[in-house]
Amino acid sequence: MENDRPDDTDTVIESARRYRDQVLAVVPGLLIHRGERVIHCNEALARLLGYDSPAEIAALPDVLRLVPDDAAYAERQAYEGCLAGERRTDVRRTKRRCADSSVQWFDQLLEPVEWGGEPAVLEMLTVVRPHDGFTELPHQWQRLQSAIDAMPNGVLMLDAEGRMEGVNSELLRLWDYPPGLFPPGTSMKAMLCYNHERGDYGDAPLESKIDEFRGLLKIRGVVHSERRVPSGRVLDIRAAPRSDGGFVLTHFDITDRKRIEDELREARDQAESLLQELRETQQQLIVQEKMASLGQLAAGIAHELKNPLNFVNNFAELSGELLDELTELIAPLGDQLNGDARADFDDLVGNLQGNLRKIADHGRRADGIVKSMLAHSRGGGGEWRRTDLNALVEESLTLAYHAARAQDRDFNTALDRRLDPAVGTIDIVPQDVSRVLVNLFANSFYAMRKRQMSIPDRDYRPTLTVSTADCKDKIEIRVRDNGLGIPESVMTKLFTPFFTTKPTGEGTGLGLSLSYDIVVHQHRGRFDVSSVENDYTEFTITLPRVASAVSLGERRRP
Repeated sequence: MENDRPDDTDTVIESARRYRDQVLAVVPGLLIHRGERVIHCNEALARLLGYDSPAEIAALPDVLRLVPDDAAYAERQAYEGCLAGERRTDVRRTKRRCADSSVQWFDQLLEPVEWGGEPAVLEMLTVVRPHDGFTELPHQWQRLQSAIDAMPNGVLMLDAEGRMEGVNSELLRLWDYPPGLFPPGTSMKAMLCYNHERGDYGDAPLESKIDEFRGLLKIRGVVHSERRVPSGRVLDIRAAPRSDGGFVLTHFDITDRKRIEDELREARDQAESLLQELRETQQQLIVQEKMASLGQLAAGIAHELKNPLNFVNNFAELSGELLDELTELIAPLGDQLNGDARADFDDLVGNLQGNLRKIADHGRRADGIVKSMLAHSRGGGGEWRRTDLNALVEESLTLAYHAARAQDRDFNTALDRRLDPAVGTIDIVPQDVSRVLVNLFANSFYAMRKRQMSIPDRDYRPTLTVSTADCKDKIEIRVRDNGLGIPESVMTKLFTPFFTTKPTGEGTGLGLSLSYDIVVHQHRGRFDVSSVENDYTEFTITLPRVASAVSLGERRRP
Protein backbone atom coordinates (compact mmCIF):
# COMPACT_ATOMS: atom_id res chain seq x y z
CA MET A 1 0.00 0.00 0.00
CA GLU A 2 2.86 2.28 0.83
CA ASN A 3 4.18 1.76 -2.70
CA ASP A 4 0.84 3.06 -4.09
CA ARG A 5 0.87 6.34 -2.17
CA PRO A 6 2.94 8.30 -4.64
CA ASP A 7 0.53 7.40 -7.35
CA ASP A 8 -2.41 8.35 -5.16
CA THR A 9 -0.74 11.66 -4.38
CA ASP A 10 -0.31 12.43 -8.07
CA THR A 11 -3.92 11.56 -8.69
CA VAL A 12 -5.07 13.87 -5.91
CA ILE A 13 -2.88 16.71 -7.24
CA GLU A 14 -4.16 16.22 -10.79
CA SER A 15 -7.75 16.10 -9.54
CA ALA A 16 -7.22 19.29 -7.55
CA ARG A 17 -5.70 20.98 -10.60
CA ARG A 18 -8.67 20.02 -12.79
CA TYR A 19 -11.07 21.28 -10.14
CA ARG A 20 -9.17 24.54 -9.89
CA ASP A 21 -9.29 24.95 -13.67
CA GLN A 22 -13.03 24.29 -13.70
CA VAL A 23 -13.61 26.83 -10.95
CA LEU A 24 -11.48 29.44 -12.67
CA ALA A 25 -13.26 28.76 -15.93
CA VAL A 26 -16.55 29.66 -14.27
CA VAL A 27 -15.30 32.59 -12.19
CA PRO A 28 -15.26 35.76 -14.33
CA GLY A 29 -12.12 37.77 -14.80
CA LEU A 30 -12.06 40.90 -12.66
CA LEU A 31 -10.08 44.02 -13.41
CA ILE A 32 -10.07 47.28 -11.45
CA HIS A 33 -8.40 50.32 -12.99
CA ARG A 34 -8.44 54.06 -12.90
CA GLY A 35 -7.46 56.02 -15.95
CA GLU A 36 -4.53 54.19 -17.51
CA ARG A 37 -3.31 52.44 -14.34
CA VAL A 38 -4.30 48.87 -13.40
CA ILE A 39 -5.13 48.71 -9.68
CA HIS A 40 -6.16 45.08 -9.24
CA CYS A 41 -6.54 41.93 -11.35
CA ASN A 42 -7.69 38.46 -10.28
CA GLU A 43 -6.09 35.18 -11.28
CA ALA A 44 -9.08 34.16 -13.43
CA LEU A 45 -8.50 37.07 -15.78
CA ALA A 46 -4.79 36.32 -15.96
CA ARG A 47 -5.53 32.72 -17.00
CA LEU A 48 -8.21 33.80 -19.50
CA LEU A 49 -5.72 36.14 -21.18
CA GLY A 50 -2.85 33.64 -21.03
CA TYR A 51 -0.70 35.40 -18.44
CA ASP A 52 1.22 33.46 -15.77
CA SER A 53 0.05 35.69 -12.92
CA PRO A 54 -2.05 38.78 -12.19
CA ALA A 55 1.18 40.65 -11.44
CA GLU A 56 2.08 40.64 -15.14
CA ILE A 57 -1.18 42.44 -15.97
CA ALA A 58 -0.78 44.84 -13.04
CA ALA A 59 2.66 45.73 -14.39
CA LEU A 60 1.29 46.88 -17.76
CA PRO A 61 1.87 50.65 -18.29
CA ASP A 62 -1.61 51.13 -19.75
CA VAL A 63 -4.80 49.12 -19.32
CA LEU A 64 -5.53 49.68 -23.04
CA ARG A 65 -2.58 47.38 -23.82
CA LEU A 66 -5.16 44.61 -23.31
CA VAL A 67 -7.41 46.10 -26.03
CA PRO A 68 -6.85 45.65 -29.79
CA ASP A 69 -6.13 48.88 -31.66
CA ASP A 70 -9.41 48.87 -33.61
CA ALA A 71 -11.43 48.80 -30.35
CA ALA A 72 -9.28 51.16 -28.27
CA TYR A 73 -11.29 54.31 -28.91
CA ALA A 74 -14.64 52.75 -27.99
CA GLU A 75 -13.16 51.24 -24.82
CA ARG A 76 -11.64 54.55 -23.78
CA GLN A 77 -15.01 56.25 -24.16
CA ALA A 78 -16.69 53.47 -22.16
CA TYR A 79 -14.08 53.75 -19.36
CA GLU A 80 -14.40 57.53 -19.18
CA GLY A 81 -18.18 57.27 -19.00
CA CYS A 82 -17.95 54.73 -16.21
CA LEU A 83 -15.52 56.91 -14.24
CA ALA A 84 -18.02 59.78 -14.67
CA GLY A 85 -20.63 57.64 -12.91
CA GLU A 86 -22.51 56.13 -15.87
CA ARG A 87 -23.92 52.70 -14.98
CA ARG A 88 -24.62 49.98 -17.52
CA THR A 89 -27.12 47.25 -16.69
CA ASP A 90 -26.51 45.26 -19.86
CA VAL A 91 -23.65 43.09 -21.06
CA ARG A 92 -21.52 44.42 -23.88
CA ARG A 93 -19.54 42.20 -26.22
CA THR A 94 -15.95 43.24 -26.70
CA LYS A 95 -12.55 41.72 -27.46
CA ARG A 96 -9.19 41.60 -25.68
CA ARG A 97 -5.62 40.96 -26.71
CA CYS A 98 -4.11 37.87 -25.05
CA ALA A 99 -0.51 37.41 -23.95
CA ASP A 100 0.33 35.60 -27.21
CA SER A 101 -1.17 38.56 -29.24
CA SER A 102 -4.25 36.54 -30.21
CA VAL A 103 -7.71 38.12 -29.84
CA GLN A 104 -10.46 36.66 -27.66
CA TRP A 105 -14.12 37.77 -27.44
CA PHE A 106 -15.63 38.47 -24.01
CA ASP A 107 -18.91 39.56 -22.51
CA GLN A 108 -18.15 42.74 -20.57
CA LEU A 109 -19.89 44.37 -17.64
CA LEU A 110 -18.65 47.73 -16.33
CA GLU A 111 -19.46 49.16 -12.90
CA PRO A 112 -18.27 52.42 -11.29
CA VAL A 113 -16.78 51.73 -7.82
CA GLU A 114 -14.73 53.50 -5.17
CA TRP A 115 -11.21 52.23 -4.53
CA GLY A 116 -9.13 53.93 -1.91
CA GLY A 117 -11.66 56.74 -1.66
CA GLU A 118 -11.46 57.59 -5.36
CA PRO A 119 -13.63 56.53 -8.31
CA ALA A 120 -12.47 53.52 -10.30
CA VAL A 121 -13.77 51.14 -12.95
CA LEU A 122 -14.70 47.55 -12.08
CA GLU A 123 -14.56 45.50 -15.27
CA MET A 124 -15.87 41.92 -15.34
CA LEU A 125 -15.01 39.83 -18.39
CA THR A 126 -16.56 36.45 -19.18
CA VAL A 127 -15.25 34.42 -22.10
CA VAL A 128 -17.78 33.72 -24.85
CA ARG A 129 -18.42 29.95 -24.70
CA PRO A 130 -19.69 27.77 -27.57
CA HIS A 131 -23.28 26.56 -27.27
CA ASP A 132 -25.93 24.90 -29.39
CA GLY A 133 -26.07 26.66 -32.70
CA PHE A 134 -22.94 28.66 -31.87
CA THR A 135 -21.14 27.45 -34.95
CA GLU A 136 -24.05 28.53 -37.13
CA LEU A 137 -24.39 32.03 -35.65
CA PRO A 138 -21.06 33.41 -36.94
CA HIS A 139 -21.92 32.12 -40.38
CA GLN A 140 -25.36 33.77 -40.29
CA TRP A 141 -23.83 36.98 -38.99
CA GLN A 142 -21.26 36.97 -41.78
CA ARG A 143 -24.02 36.53 -44.33
CA LEU A 144 -25.96 39.43 -42.79
CA GLN A 145 -22.86 41.63 -42.67
CA SER A 146 -22.04 40.76 -46.28
CA ALA A 147 -25.58 41.74 -47.27
CA ILE A 148 -25.49 45.19 -45.67
CA ASP A 149 -21.91 45.73 -46.90
CA ALA A 150 -23.15 45.16 -50.44
CA MET A 151 -25.66 48.01 -50.08
CA PRO A 152 -24.69 51.18 -52.00
CA ASN A 153 -25.70 53.39 -49.06
CA GLY A 154 -24.28 53.69 -45.56
CA VAL A 155 -26.26 51.76 -42.92
CA LEU A 156 -26.13 52.21 -39.15
CA MET A 157 -28.34 50.08 -36.89
CA LEU A 158 -29.11 51.22 -33.33
CA ASP A 159 -30.98 49.57 -30.51
CA ALA A 160 -33.65 51.28 -28.41
CA GLU A 161 -30.96 52.73 -26.09
CA GLY A 162 -28.99 54.28 -28.95
CA ARG A 163 -26.21 51.67 -28.98
CA MET A 164 -24.72 50.44 -32.23
CA GLU A 165 -25.78 47.03 -33.41
CA GLY A 166 -23.97 47.11 -36.72
CA VAL A 167 -22.56 49.29 -39.47
CA ASN A 168 -21.61 48.54 -43.06
CA SER A 169 -18.40 49.36 -44.88
CA GLU A 170 -20.05 52.11 -46.97
CA LEU A 171 -20.90 54.10 -43.84
CA LEU A 172 -17.30 53.79 -42.65
CA ARG A 173 -16.14 55.07 -46.06
CA LEU A 174 -18.58 57.97 -46.14
CA TRP A 175 -17.57 59.17 -42.67
CA ASP A 176 -13.87 58.23 -43.01
CA TYR A 177 -13.99 55.89 -40.01
CA PRO A 178 -11.25 53.25 -39.63
CA PRO A 179 -12.57 49.66 -39.80
CA GLY A 180 -13.51 48.26 -36.39
CA LEU A 181 -13.51 51.69 -34.73
CA PHE A 182 -17.02 51.21 -33.32
CA PRO A 183 -17.75 47.57 -32.41
CA PRO A 184 -21.31 46.38 -31.61
CA GLY A 185 -22.55 47.75 -28.30
CA THR A 186 -20.77 51.10 -28.64
CA SER A 187 -22.99 54.00 -27.62
CA MET A 188 -23.72 56.77 -30.09
CA LYS A 189 -22.18 59.16 -27.59
CA ALA A 190 -18.80 57.57 -28.37
CA MET A 191 -19.28 58.28 -32.09
CA LEU A 192 -20.41 61.85 -31.39
CA CYS A 193 -17.38 62.39 -29.14
CA TYR A 194 -15.09 61.06 -31.87
CA ASN A 195 -16.65 63.39 -34.44
CA HIS A 196 -16.38 66.35 -32.08
CA GLU A 197 -12.72 65.67 -31.30
CA ARG A 198 -12.07 65.37 -35.02
CA GLY A 199 -13.56 68.82 -35.56
CA ASP A 200 -16.63 67.75 -37.57
CA TYR A 201 -18.93 70.15 -35.70
CA GLY A 202 -16.76 73.24 -35.79
CA ASP A 203 -17.42 75.48 -32.79
CA ALA A 204 -20.70 73.74 -31.90
CA PRO A 205 -20.55 72.25 -28.37
CA LEU A 206 -20.68 68.48 -27.97
CA GLU A 207 -23.67 68.71 -25.64
CA SER A 208 -25.81 70.28 -28.37
CA LYS A 209 -25.08 67.37 -30.70
CA ILE A 210 -25.88 64.84 -27.99
CA ASP A 211 -29.19 66.62 -27.27
CA GLU A 212 -29.93 66.68 -30.99
CA PHE A 213 -29.41 62.91 -31.21
CA ARG A 214 -31.56 62.28 -28.14
CA GLY A 215 -34.31 64.33 -29.73
CA LEU A 216 -34.03 62.13 -32.82
CA LEU A 217 -34.74 59.01 -30.76
CA LYS A 218 -38.00 60.56 -29.53
CA ILE A 219 -39.40 60.96 -33.04
CA ARG A 220 -41.30 57.86 -34.12
CA GLY A 221 -41.19 58.51 -37.83
CA VAL A 222 -38.81 58.87 -40.77
CA VAL A 223 -36.55 61.91 -40.32
CA HIS A 224 -34.48 63.53 -43.08
CA SER A 225 -31.41 65.68 -42.53
CA GLU A 226 -28.38 66.77 -44.54
CA ARG A 227 -24.83 66.79 -43.27
CA ARG A 228 -21.53 67.77 -44.85
CA VAL A 229 -18.73 65.47 -43.67
CA PRO A 230 -15.04 66.49 -43.37
CA SER A 231 -14.17 65.02 -46.77
CA GLY A 232 -16.58 67.47 -48.39
CA ARG A 233 -19.26 64.91 -49.21
CA VAL A 234 -22.89 65.83 -48.58
CA LEU A 235 -25.01 63.10 -46.98
CA ASP A 236 -28.77 62.74 -46.83
CA ILE A 237 -29.41 60.92 -43.53
CA ARG A 238 -32.75 59.18 -43.03
CA ALA A 239 -33.60 57.71 -39.63
CA ALA A 240 -36.38 55.11 -39.72
CA PRO A 241 -37.76 53.55 -36.49
CA ARG A 242 -38.02 49.77 -35.99
CA SER A 243 -40.78 47.88 -34.24
CA ASP A 244 -38.42 46.85 -31.39
CA GLY A 245 -37.68 50.48 -30.56
CA GLY A 246 -34.40 50.62 -32.45
CA PHE A 247 -33.50 52.69 -35.49
CA VAL A 248 -31.98 52.17 -38.91
CA LEU A 249 -30.04 55.20 -40.19
CA THR A 250 -29.45 55.19 -43.92
CA HIS A 251 -26.83 57.55 -45.37
CA PHE A 252 -27.15 58.55 -49.03
CA ASP A 253 -24.24 60.25 -50.76
CA ILE A 254 -25.88 63.20 -52.57
CA THR A 255 -22.68 65.13 -53.30
CA ASP A 256 -23.04 64.85 -57.08
CA ARG A 257 -26.70 65.79 -56.91
CA LYS A 258 -25.98 68.85 -54.78
CA ARG A 259 -23.16 69.84 -57.14
CA ILE A 260 -25.51 69.58 -60.12
CA GLU A 261 -28.17 71.55 -58.24
CA ASP A 262 -25.62 74.26 -57.43
CA GLU A 263 -24.46 74.36 -61.05
CA LEU A 264 -28.06 74.58 -62.27
CA ARG A 265 -28.80 77.31 -59.74
CA GLU A 266 -25.70 79.22 -60.82
CA ALA A 267 -26.61 78.75 -64.49
CA ARG A 268 -30.13 79.97 -63.76
CA ASP A 269 -28.80 83.04 -61.95
CA GLN A 270 -26.46 83.77 -64.84
CA ALA A 271 -29.30 83.34 -67.33
CA GLU A 272 -31.52 85.68 -65.31
CA SER A 273 -28.68 88.19 -65.11
CA LEU A 274 -28.10 87.99 -68.86
CA LEU A 275 -31.83 88.34 -69.47
CA GLN A 276 -31.92 91.44 -67.27
CA GLU A 277 -28.92 92.88 -69.12
CA LEU A 278 -30.60 92.07 -72.42
CA ARG A 279 -33.77 93.85 -71.34
CA GLU A 280 -31.78 96.87 -70.17
CA THR A 281 -29.83 96.91 -73.44
CA GLN A 282 -33.06 96.61 -75.39
CA GLN A 283 -34.54 99.50 -73.46
CA GLN A 284 -31.42 101.56 -74.07
CA LEU A 285 -31.60 100.78 -77.78
CA ILE A 286 -35.24 101.88 -77.84
CA VAL A 287 -34.34 105.09 -76.03
CA GLN A 288 -31.38 105.67 -78.33
CA GLU A 289 -33.56 105.09 -81.36
CA LYS A 290 -36.13 107.58 -80.07
CA MET A 291 -33.40 110.04 -79.25
CA ALA A 292 -31.85 109.62 -82.68
CA SER A 293 -35.21 110.15 -84.38
CA LEU A 294 -35.94 113.20 -82.26
CA GLY A 295 -32.43 114.48 -82.91
CA GLN A 296 -32.92 114.19 -86.65
CA LEU A 297 -36.29 115.91 -86.34
CA ALA A 298 -34.79 118.64 -84.17
CA ALA A 299 -31.95 119.16 -86.65
CA GLY A 300 -34.38 119.50 -89.54
CA ILE A 301 -36.60 121.94 -87.67
CA ALA A 302 -33.63 123.93 -86.44
CA HIS A 303 -32.18 124.30 -89.93
CA GLU A 304 -35.59 125.40 -91.27
CA LEU A 305 -36.01 127.94 -88.47
CA LYS A 306 -32.50 129.30 -88.47
CA ASN A 307 -32.72 131.28 -91.74
CA PRO A 308 -36.03 133.10 -91.03
CA LEU A 309 -34.90 133.61 -87.45
CA ASN A 310 -31.73 135.29 -88.69
CA PHE A 311 -33.87 137.61 -90.81
CA VAL A 312 -36.02 138.48 -87.78
CA ASN A 313 -33.00 139.23 -85.62
CA ASN A 314 -31.17 141.18 -88.30
CA PHE A 315 -34.20 143.27 -89.34
CA ALA A 316 -35.12 143.94 -85.73
CA GLU A 317 -31.63 145.28 -85.12
CA LEU A 318 -31.71 147.26 -88.41
CA SER A 319 -35.17 148.67 -87.60
CA GLY A 320 -33.90 149.89 -84.26
CA GLU A 321 -31.02 151.65 -85.91
CA LEU A 322 -33.33 153.25 -88.54
CA LEU A 323 -35.69 154.40 -85.80
CA ASP A 324 -32.81 156.07 -84.00
CA GLU A 325 -31.80 157.83 -87.23
CA LEU A 326 -35.41 158.89 -87.82
CA THR A 327 -35.62 160.31 -84.34
CA GLU A 328 -32.46 162.35 -84.88
CA LEU A 329 -33.83 163.75 -88.20
CA ILE A 330 -37.16 164.77 -86.68
CA ALA A 331 -35.63 166.26 -83.55
CA PRO A 332 -35.13 169.79 -85.09
CA LEU A 333 -38.80 169.84 -86.06
CA GLY A 334 -39.93 169.04 -82.58
CA ASP A 335 -40.25 172.69 -81.64
CA GLN A 336 -42.93 173.13 -84.32
CA LEU A 337 -45.20 170.54 -82.65
CA ASN A 338 -47.65 171.55 -79.98
CA GLY A 339 -47.61 169.87 -76.56
CA ASP A 340 -50.07 167.08 -77.29
CA ALA A 341 -48.50 166.19 -80.63
CA ARG A 342 -45.05 166.15 -79.06
CA ALA A 343 -46.24 163.78 -76.31
CA ASP A 344 -47.88 161.48 -78.85
CA PHE A 345 -44.71 161.45 -80.92
CA ASP A 346 -42.47 160.59 -77.97
CA ASP A 347 -44.89 157.88 -76.81
CA LEU A 348 -44.99 156.34 -80.29
CA VAL A 349 -41.21 156.32 -80.61
CA GLY A 350 -40.85 154.79 -77.14
CA ASN A 351 -43.30 152.00 -77.93
CA LEU A 352 -41.52 151.22 -81.20
CA GLN A 353 -38.14 151.06 -79.47
CA GLY A 354 -39.56 148.81 -76.70
CA ASN A 355 -41.15 146.47 -79.21
CA LEU A 356 -37.94 146.24 -81.21
CA ARG A 357 -35.96 145.42 -78.05
CA LYS A 358 -38.45 142.65 -77.15
CA ILE A 359 -38.24 141.28 -80.69
CA ALA A 360 -34.44 141.25 -80.43
CA ASP A 361 -34.46 139.61 -76.96
CA HIS A 362 -36.87 136.86 -77.97
CA GLY A 363 -35.02 136.41 -81.24
CA ARG A 364 -31.77 135.83 -79.36
CA ARG A 365 -33.58 133.39 -77.04
CA ALA A 366 -35.01 131.56 -80.04
CA ASP A 367 -31.55 131.49 -81.59
CA GLY A 368 -30.19 129.90 -78.40
CA ILE A 369 -32.90 127.23 -78.53
CA VAL A 370 -32.05 126.48 -82.16
CA LYS A 371 -28.35 126.20 -81.33
CA SER A 372 -29.18 123.78 -78.47
CA MET A 373 -31.29 121.70 -80.83
CA LEU A 374 -28.45 121.54 -83.35
CA ALA A 375 -25.94 120.62 -80.62
CA HIS A 376 -28.31 117.91 -79.40
CA SER A 377 -28.64 116.44 -82.87
CA ARG A 378 -24.90 116.56 -83.66
CA GLY A 379 -23.73 115.06 -80.38
CA GLY A 380 -20.34 115.83 -78.85
CA GLY A 381 -17.70 117.57 -80.84
CA GLY A 382 -15.01 118.27 -78.24
CA GLU A 383 -11.58 116.79 -77.75
CA TRP A 384 -11.03 113.78 -75.49
CA ARG A 385 -8.27 114.16 -72.91
CA ARG A 386 -7.21 113.04 -69.45
CA THR A 387 -8.92 115.33 -66.96
CA ASP A 388 -8.76 115.82 -63.20
CA LEU A 389 -12.39 115.01 -62.48
CA ASN A 390 -12.55 116.48 -58.96
CA ALA A 391 -11.13 119.76 -60.22
CA LEU A 392 -13.70 119.79 -63.05
CA VAL A 393 -16.54 119.18 -60.57
CA GLU A 394 -15.28 121.95 -58.29
CA GLU A 395 -14.97 124.39 -61.19
CA SER A 396 -18.45 123.58 -62.53
CA LEU A 397 -20.01 123.91 -59.06
CA THR A 398 -18.43 127.33 -58.51
CA LEU A 399 -19.59 128.54 -61.92
CA ALA A 400 -23.18 127.32 -61.40
CA TYR A 401 -23.40 128.77 -57.89
CA HIS A 402 -22.22 132.21 -58.93
CA ALA A 403 -24.70 132.16 -61.82
CA ALA A 404 -27.54 131.29 -59.43
CA ARG A 405 -26.46 134.07 -57.04
CA ALA A 406 -26.34 136.55 -59.92
CA GLN A 407 -29.99 135.78 -60.73
CA ASP A 408 -31.13 135.94 -57.09
CA ARG A 409 -28.95 137.70 -54.53
CA ASP A 410 -31.10 136.42 -51.66
CA PHE A 411 -30.43 132.76 -52.49
CA ASN A 412 -27.98 130.86 -50.31
CA THR A 413 -27.29 127.16 -49.96
CA ALA A 414 -24.90 124.90 -48.09
CA LEU A 415 -22.44 123.11 -50.36
CA ASP A 416 -21.30 119.72 -49.08
CA ARG A 417 -18.33 118.48 -51.12
CA ARG A 418 -17.32 114.82 -50.75
CA LEU A 419 -14.70 114.36 -53.45
CA ASP A 420 -12.76 111.10 -53.39
CA PRO A 421 -9.04 111.73 -54.07
CA ALA A 422 -8.75 108.21 -55.50
CA VAL A 423 -10.80 109.28 -58.53
CA GLY A 424 -7.80 111.02 -60.06
CA THR A 425 -7.86 111.63 -63.80
CA ILE A 426 -10.28 110.20 -66.34
CA ASP A 427 -10.55 110.10 -70.13
CA ILE A 428 -13.48 112.44 -71.07
CA VAL A 429 -14.49 115.45 -73.15
CA PRO A 430 -14.19 117.98 -70.30
CA GLN A 431 -16.27 120.80 -71.80
CA ASP A 432 -19.20 118.44 -72.42
CA VAL A 433 -19.06 116.86 -68.95
CA SER A 434 -18.80 120.34 -67.44
CA ARG A 435 -21.93 121.28 -69.37
CA VAL A 436 -23.75 118.32 -67.82
CA LEU A 437 -22.61 119.22 -64.30
CA VAL A 438 -23.51 122.89 -64.62
CA ASN A 439 -26.97 121.89 -65.84
CA LEU A 440 -27.50 119.53 -62.88
CA PHE A 441 -26.27 122.12 -60.37
CA ALA A 442 -28.50 124.80 -61.88
CA ASN A 443 -31.53 122.50 -61.71
CA SER A 444 -30.75 121.71 -58.05
CA PHE A 445 -30.45 125.40 -57.13
CA TYR A 446 -33.73 126.08 -58.92
CA ALA A 447 -35.55 123.25 -57.08
CA MET A 448 -34.25 124.33 -53.67
CA ARG A 449 -35.14 127.98 -54.30
CA LYS A 450 -38.68 127.01 -55.38
CA ARG A 451 -39.17 124.89 -52.24
CA GLN A 452 -37.89 127.72 -50.09
CA MET A 453 -40.41 130.10 -51.65
CA SER A 454 -43.43 127.77 -51.94
CA ILE A 455 -43.20 125.99 -48.57
CA PRO A 456 -42.25 128.47 -45.82
CA ASP A 457 -40.27 126.55 -43.25
CA ARG A 458 -37.90 128.22 -40.82
CA ASP A 459 -36.05 124.96 -40.23
CA TYR A 460 -35.45 124.32 -43.94
CA ARG A 461 -31.82 124.70 -45.02
CA PRO A 462 -31.06 124.29 -48.73
CA THR A 463 -28.19 121.82 -49.08
CA LEU A 464 -26.45 120.54 -52.18
CA THR A 465 -24.25 117.46 -51.74
CA VAL A 466 -21.73 116.68 -54.47
CA SER A 467 -19.68 113.48 -54.19
CA THR A 468 -17.32 111.46 -56.34
CA ALA A 469 -16.27 107.84 -55.79
CA ASP A 470 -13.65 105.53 -57.26
CA CYS A 471 -15.19 102.25 -58.52
CA LYS A 472 -12.06 100.66 -60.00
CA ASP A 473 -12.67 100.75 -63.77
CA LYS A 474 -15.47 103.32 -63.33
CA ILE A 475 -16.17 106.49 -61.38
CA GLU A 476 -19.38 107.85 -59.88
CA ILE A 477 -20.59 111.43 -59.56
CA ARG A 478 -23.60 112.03 -57.30
CA VAL A 479 -25.51 115.31 -57.15
CA ARG A 480 -28.12 115.39 -54.36
CA ASP A 481 -30.32 118.31 -53.29
CA ASN A 482 -33.11 118.66 -50.75
CA GLY A 483 -35.39 120.64 -53.03
CA LEU A 484 -38.90 120.04 -54.31
CA GLY A 485 -38.16 116.55 -55.63
CA ILE A 486 -39.60 115.03 -58.78
CA PRO A 487 -43.11 113.51 -58.99
CA GLU A 488 -43.15 109.83 -59.88
CA SER A 489 -45.32 110.53 -62.92
CA VAL A 490 -42.59 112.74 -64.34
CA MET A 491 -39.61 110.42 -63.79
CA THR A 492 -40.03 108.53 -67.08
CA LYS A 493 -40.12 111.78 -69.10
CA LEU A 494 -37.10 113.55 -67.60
CA PHE A 495 -34.70 112.83 -70.46
CA THR A 496 -37.22 113.42 -73.24
CA PRO A 497 -36.28 116.39 -75.47
CA PHE A 498 -38.39 119.55 -74.97
CA PHE A 499 -39.96 118.20 -71.75
CA THR A 500 -39.68 120.60 -68.81
CA THR A 501 -41.48 121.19 -65.52
CA LYS A 502 -40.40 124.84 -65.45
CA PRO A 503 -42.85 127.64 -66.37
CA THR A 504 -42.88 128.97 -69.92
CA GLY A 505 -39.82 131.06 -70.62
CA GLU A 506 -37.68 129.49 -67.84
CA GLY A 507 -36.61 126.27 -69.53
CA THR A 508 -36.24 124.72 -72.97
CA GLY A 509 -36.55 121.08 -71.98
CA LEU A 510 -33.24 120.22 -73.66
CA GLY A 511 -30.86 120.39 -70.68
CA LEU A 512 -31.35 116.89 -69.26
CA SER A 513 -31.89 115.41 -72.71
CA LEU A 514 -28.59 116.78 -73.92
CA SER A 515 -26.89 115.73 -70.65
CA TYR A 516 -28.22 112.20 -71.10
CA ASP A 517 -26.84 112.12 -74.63
CA ILE A 518 -23.40 113.30 -73.46
CA VAL A 519 -23.17 110.77 -70.58
CA VAL A 520 -24.78 107.69 -72.15
CA HIS A 521 -24.12 107.94 -75.87
CA GLN A 522 -20.94 109.96 -76.03
CA HIS A 523 -19.15 108.65 -72.92
CA ARG A 524 -20.74 105.15 -72.72
CA GLY A 525 -21.82 105.76 -69.15
CA ARG A 526 -25.01 105.58 -67.06
CA PHE A 527 -27.34 108.37 -65.98
CA ASP A 528 -29.67 107.42 -63.09
CA VAL A 529 -32.03 109.44 -60.95
CA SER A 530 -33.96 108.84 -57.74
CA SER A 531 -36.29 111.27 -55.98
CA VAL A 532 -38.96 111.73 -53.32
CA GLU A 533 -41.26 114.74 -53.52
CA ASN A 534 -40.46 117.50 -51.01
CA ASP A 535 -37.52 115.48 -49.75
CA TYR A 536 -34.63 115.02 -52.18
CA THR A 537 -33.46 114.41 -55.75
CA GLU A 538 -30.25 112.57 -56.57
CA PHE A 539 -28.64 112.19 -59.98
CA THR A 540 -25.93 109.55 -60.37
CA ILE A 541 -23.50 109.69 -63.27
CA THR A 542 -21.35 106.61 -63.89
CA LEU A 543 -18.49 107.01 -66.36
CA PRO A 544 -15.90 104.44 -67.51
CA ARG A 545 -12.33 105.52 -66.93
CA VAL A 546 -11.58 104.77 -70.59
CA ALA A 547 -14.40 104.95 -73.16
CA SER A 548 -14.70 101.81 -75.31
CA ALA A 549 -15.81 103.63 -78.46
CA VAL A 550 -16.51 107.10 -79.81
CA SER A 551 -19.47 108.59 -81.60
CA LEU A 552 -19.46 110.25 -84.99
CA GLY A 553 -18.03 113.73 -84.71
CA GLU A 554 -15.96 113.07 -81.53
CA ARG A 555 -12.23 113.69 -81.74
CA ARG A 556 -9.56 111.81 -79.85
CA ARG A 557 -6.38 113.56 -78.90
CA PRO A 558 -3.48 111.74 -80.59
